[in-house]
Amino acid sequence: MSKKQYFWRFDGNENRYLNLILKRGLRPKKGKNFNLLLEKKWSKLHRLKYSMTVNSCTSGLHAGLCALSLNKGDEVLLPALTPVMPANAIIFAGLKPVFVDVDPDTFLIDPKDLEKKITKKSKAILLVHLYGNVCDSKTFQKIAKKYNLKIIEDCAESLVAKDKNGVMAGTMGDIAVWSFQSAKHITCGDGGIIATSNPKIAIMARKYSNLGFKFLQPSGDRIIVSKSSLQRPSTSRFSLIGYNYRMNEFSAAIALAQTERINHFIKMRRYVSLKMIKEINRSKILKAQVVPKKAYSTFYTLSAVLSKKIKWIDFQKKFILFGGDSFYAASKIIQDEPSIKNSRYKLHKTPVAKKLQKHIINFCTNQGSIKLADKQLKALKKTINYFS
Repeated sequence: MSKKQYFWRFDGNENRYLNLILKRGLRPKKGKNFNLLLEKKWSKLHRLKYSMTVNSCTSGLHAGLCALSLNKGDEVLLPALTPVMPANAIIFAGLKPVFVDVDPDTFLIDPKDLEKKITKKSKAILLVHLYGNVCDSKTFQKIAKKYNLKIIEDCAESLVAKDKNGVMAGTMGDIAVWSFQSAKHITCGDGGIIATSNPKIAIMARKYSNLGFKFLQPSGDRIIVSKSSLQRPSTSRFSLIGYNYRMNEFSAAIALAQTERINHFIKMRRYVSLKMIKEINRSKILKAQVVPKKAYSTFYTLSAVLSKKIKWIDFQKKFILFGGDSFYAASKIIQDEPSIKNSRYKLHKTPVAKKLQKHIINFCTNQGSIKLADKQLKALKKTINYFS
């Protein structure tokens, strides 16, 4: 990558698209609204048939879980080492979260512990592709088939990342969800998108995310009733109790412009991450999250485990002192969050996740330019040398 300054935020078509909305209003000609354009582009990017924009990834997870038509009290297995939002979505849907331990090297859900915790009530696996890394498709597809489980994927942190089999995040299960929150690979401030190739799941996800409107179809550009019929006094409009999770047109316009530049954003994150990994691999005090051979991480963050001999806060202070951006810790394992810990749900033991969480460092990878990215590398070198 050249040393040219690459500013990562909003120097694509964002301004042009927003001005187009302000000029023409929120009722464009058929097929020209930005939500629909974004959905179609997303489906094409992931080679999936249907996509549905939503106002957040958590909303998408909730609507996606509802779309699987599971029964109240059914169990959904998920990794303990992840922010609490996936567990919240499971609970919102009237389901029970089952917390699974993680692999100590990849930080991803451990298939062996997963199988140990499967019961007759287990109905789905919620795979979280963490920090840019991706769960192995063959392993979890095999488990899902063996136990007749659905797979829902949380791809919030692994946009267009691939596992060692070349399978892209979001394409290995029944339904997947992505995030457009401000820190993610692409952003519109906040928002998300759901995608699937299953028409039955797609129509349910669209209805649950759009107030339960009964005339909706899997594709966003189709509706099964004329406008004149819809507006008659005798017309009933809602077939189920859905949620107002729609994305607004302004957010969709920005997200579309960002999607057009995905390769640029990924290159920036991989540029700084791969250089920092080389430095980490030379040290004895840090161990980077393992990305399997032939896999392709998109490094939402560069994650590493710090030696127990060094205090996390001391390492952070020195890194900032040497010119680095303030990095952040892994979220507490879900069972240790007060909202879950004090609830009625069973707190399954996940010792590897609990141990890892205390020592994980997540370096920022969304610097605005090559110059700023190189500054992080210099700070890392100085910090490692200081503690070594």
